Amino acid sequence: MKNNNGFVAYEYKNITVKRDTATVYIDCLENFGWEPVEDDGYELQALISKLNPVHLGTNIAHAAQSFGETGDVSETVTLKFKRDRRIANKQEIDKLERKCEDALAAIGGMERKNNAYTMGISLGSGIVGTAILALSVYSFMSSNVVIGVLTAILGVAGWGVGFFANLKLGKKKSAQTEPMIQAQLDVAYSACEQAHTLLAS
Repeated sequence: MKNNNGFVAYEYKNITVKRDTATVYIDCLENFGWEPVEDDGYELQALISKLNPVHLGTNIAHAAQSFGETGDVSETVTLKFKRDRRIANKQEIDKLERKCEDALAAIGGMERKNNAYTMGISLGSGIVGTAILALSVYSFMSSNVVIGVLTAILGVAGWGVGFFANLKLGKKKSAQTEPMIQAQLDVAYSACEQAHTLLAS
């Protein structure tokens, strides 16, 4: 909101998110009046969505089905925004913004939990396989060729189980949490739509 001489008093907001979810956060926060301050250095990756596009005015591009499936969890980016601190309906918009951010955070939490579960199973199987291979080496050194061969096969099988378990369990956990992710996306985009309407009024 500008005064008579065109002056705008801004408020600022910084958030740190995973790089592959930054686009969703930018699209969402624009509906609450926030403008990216410097997006040239973000080097945002396009989000791959298996959902139908969700359009809310000209601000929301596409909904992301899940968070955290690509990229390293430590690969984050700090997004910087500014907003007119005297926007209309600020209290209601802030409440909707918190609702949206809580929903996006819940999605991220579900994805991190899924990744931790599948990674734990894979690592456990891989460690067991490595231990069996170590026993195999010891058997060969002790001239127990038959035991060495058998334990070597079991060790390699342990590695294989870990790899394929990661793939299968990952898909299974994603399928189980997909309805909850969809529900949280609905919450987030509903809040965005309501805030967009308030800003336009």
